Amino acid sequence: MAATGRVNVFARVRPGVAREDGDQHCVDMNADTGKCLVRLQDGDAVERVLAGGSAAIRTVEKEYTFDGVFDQESTQKEVYEDVGKPVLKDVLQGYNGSILAYGQTGAGKTHSLLNSGMGIDGKPDPKQAGLLPRLVAALFVHVGADVKNVYTVEASMLQIYNEQVDCLLGDDREKAQGLAVTGKSEVKGLAWTKCGTPNDLLQCFQKGRMNLVYAETKMNKSSSRSHAVFQIKVSKRPRALDKTGTKGGKVEMKATFGKLTVVDLAGSERIKKSGVTGAQLKEATNINSSLLSFGNIVQALAEKKKFIPYRDSKLTRILEDSVGGNCKTSLLVCASPSAESSDETVSTLEFASRAARIEITATINEGVVTVDAASLVADMKGEGLDTALKQKHSEMMAMENKLKADAQKETSQLKKAKEDAVKAQQAEKAKATEAGKLMEKWRGKTEGG
Repeated sequence: MAATGRVNVFARVRPGVAREDGDQHCVDMNADTGKCLVRLQDGDAVERVLAGGSAAIRTVEKEYTFDGVFDQESTQKEVYEDVGKPVLKDVLQGYNGSILAYGQTGAGKTHSLLNSGMGIDGKPDPKQAGLLPRLVAALFVHVGADVKNVYTVEASMLQIYNEQVDCLLGDDREKAQGLAVTGKSEVKGLAWTKCGTPNDLLQCFQKGRMNLVYAETKMNKSSSRSHAVFQIKVSKRPRALDKTGTKGGKVEMKATFGKLTVVDLAGSERIKKSGVTGAQLKEATNINSSLLSFGNIVQALAEKKKFIPYRDSKLTRILEDSVGGNCKTSLLVCASPSAESSDETVSTLEFASRAARIEITATINEGVVTVDAASLVADMKGEGLDTALKQKHSEMMAMENKLKADAQKETSQLKKAKEDAVKAQQAEKAKATEAGKLMEKWRGKTEGG
């Protein structure tokens, strides 16, 4: 089943930070209307005053409308409910889903996506958990509550650093570096880890984050120097309730295969503002170059051009399936409220407006899997479910078996009733035939007499 639509776009402005003390704020968000207003100051004011003109500050307002906006008071939970939850729902149905975060460096992308649940004071604060931890928790809450289906969850994580693709979960760090992008969004040699619990998956991503490259710049104390891509594969098949239909201890079942991709794009940065040099200058140059390539494919897709330059960078090749491919995609753009960053904010919002014009067609990924005898036994035992759900599973199995027994009994009763009706009909027919014969005999005697 194909679902058509477009990329869903959301905008979030973060609270002001210490380095912006004294700066005027230039961004207003209206959550009710989905509108974002940016006030741009007149850059020629000083020259105008020197020339004897008015000192009054002239402002130009630009307004944008998105699927949702989040102001400085918005919570991480609110962002998840609007941005993350619908995508996870699609993935659980078998669609591919992607969530991308875009914006200038220090705009709050990594906080919105990856915060593990730590407050600004360094103490645990679950309310601060970002989209990815919430997606993981919600995924396993759903898996644990669904007694009718069995799920398999696998995870991978990679970074694109200086146009090099590195697997962040591989045990051999040398072999995990410099991987090739072989097919459409496919990376050769990327490690996938099977995860049976939310803790498994969160630890998996925590391990990967430790291998990400960060650095301090004037714009951001912990600036991402690479694009980070998190992927979760979710396969779903019906849970076996009995051994009906097994062949040699195995059974074939229909299954769906969804894939969730979460992308933390490194922030674009102006070299003069960030003050980077040396190795960080090379990193910034590569980041800006790959983001430019990404912007070009967004522009081409928005304008429905025939040629889309996916091969211009490793980033665009990996995101080919997420943007304009077989995928339901949401984009979260993050911005600073400071007037000093107004040009970057406008650039980010213009990018978001173009992305909102990208049309998508996504289909449910379906197939057939072979379930072995051991898995069938595990299904019937309710393995993978907690105690309460096992009880529910047992009750459901008992109910299913009762319904089957009742159905079989009803079928037997209907069969017997049908057979009795046929016998009765045959007996009545025999009686009618005999009566006809007696009538003919009687008529013959009467006519003869």
